[in-house]
Amino acid sequence: MARPADAEIIQEEGLLAVHEAADGVSSDGVVRPQIPRGSRAVTSTAVGLLLVALTGVAGWTCWKFNKTVAFNDVGGANGVVDKYQKVWAYLKPGSQYESCARIEDNTDYPLELIATVENVKSASMCCAACTGFPGCGAWTWGKNYKKEGVGGTCWVKKHSGKSIIDKVKNTDVMSGIPHPKVKKFGVEPAPASTSGKFDGVTQRDVGQELKIGATCPGKFAVAGRDSAVVLANTFNSSTVEVLKGDAVVSHYGARSYWAEWCNEGTWQPQQYVKLQPLGKTLRFTADISGTTCGCNAAFYLSAMPQNTKPGTCHGDYYCDVMSVCGVPCFELDLMEANQYAWRSTLHAVGDYMGKPMGYGGSEDSPVSRDWTSKEYSPGGKCIDTNKPFSVAISFPTDEQGNLRAFELELSQQDKPCTVKASITEYSWGWPPPRKNGWGELTKALQMGMTPVMSYWSSPTMLWMDGLGEDGRGPCVKDNPSQCPEYVRWYNFSLEDYRARTTSKW
Repeated sequence: MARPADAEIIQEEGLLAVHEAADGVSSDGVVRPQIPRGSRAVTSTAVGLLLVALTGVAGWTCWKFNKTVAFNDVGGANGVVDKYQKVWAYLKPGSQYESCARIEDNTDYPLELIATVENVKSASMCCAACTGFPGCGAWTWGKNYKKEGVGGTCWVKKHSGKSIIDKVKNTDVMSGIPHPKVKKFGVEPAPASTSGKFDGVTQRDVGQELKIGATCPGKFAVAGRDSAVVLANTFNSSTVEVLKGDAVVSHYGARSYWAEWCNEGTWQPQQYVKLQPLGKTLRFTADISGTTCGCNAAFYLSAMPQNTKPGTCHGDYYCDVMSVCGVPCFELDLMEANQYAWRSTLHAVGDYMGKPMGYGGSEDSPVSRDWTSKEYSPGGKCIDTNKPFSVAISFPTDEQGNLRAFELELSQQDKPCTVKASITEYSWGWPPPRKNGWGELTKALQMGMTPVMSYWSSPTMLWMDGLGEDGRGPCVKDNPSQCPEYVRWYNFSLEDYRARTTSKW
């Protein structure tokens, strides 16, 4: 049967090809085993990640759970739920997971289908996904990976909660009811920004004015620095504005660099700012209001001053860990964010995944759970992301001048709490011996790195803002078409580090 016209299908992780939403689901909403129709279109990377995921699941067969019976293989998860709802299929013992009102093993709910989400790695993740869809009152998750179209599929269903569900026994699935206080994002539009372009911006003295052009949009002040920063914009059609010597406005698709000088249409590695933040705190105000799941307002440090290769991006000497312009280098992400997710990440050369802190991310990338949507979101308790908020990034050192920690604190006027996170060690690489990423980071900061500001989007941004197999992340779907025209940064300062004293949520 063809899927309902109003039903949709989503790839939660963006790894596997997606089939029709109603495949394997009959007209009464009951899951039926799907007849294989040929191979799935998967990249080599996706195959590797899928094998790792399945290997990990199979490797959990010997674990025992409190008040539960261990399951025997990936084809069944009988007995993995106790009466206290403390254990979720295919999550490690002791794992934290998102709240859910009910879960029933070996049970299907014959209800009207809203959407199908694939590559869902746990019942908790499916339950969380349900809360992101208007009208979702129930869900069914395929636990049997031996059956095509069943394992890892989440069927999101309509249920008002006022009627009794006529349940159907099905040993291939688990079903449940979402928690009424849990809400996920990305399906419905984000609240629109209410900030004006000049809101909060004050006139700053930047000395002699710069002749403004497409690749040299202006100068802005950084308190605590001897001279103003010149902004160099990469040569593309996206606009970057500098307002009153205070604010940087990055329009969609733009990427710009902090520089000491700028000549229209030409770039040299010597022109870029060599920020040496050891023992310092970098402060600024961020306005990412209106950004939804799939948007990425990025502010990061790149080892561009040491790069001698022009690269493939108009010869601007840009480099990063992903070699976007053909040149790899050390990258430190101060922020990659939207209204629902935030990541600050260390990336040594070759470490594409990096070590993050913040909130968001799914299982094909390291997840961060330093706070939740209750503290950071539109209307959040500590940070209402629909309004500008303050960011402090610190690099405290020991007595020998070596980096001691990478610290983050977000705060907002008139809010009773802040959100904080920190990283104090960084090693990476497999197999052992692990590489000393902390030492590499210290060296890169001592040599000086260039601040880079960009604004972009993707329909596969769930690595940053996705649910994760624990279901605790913010976004069930990325909607780049809903990203607003621009984001803003302003009120920059660089000051000596002082230990934090404000309270965490």
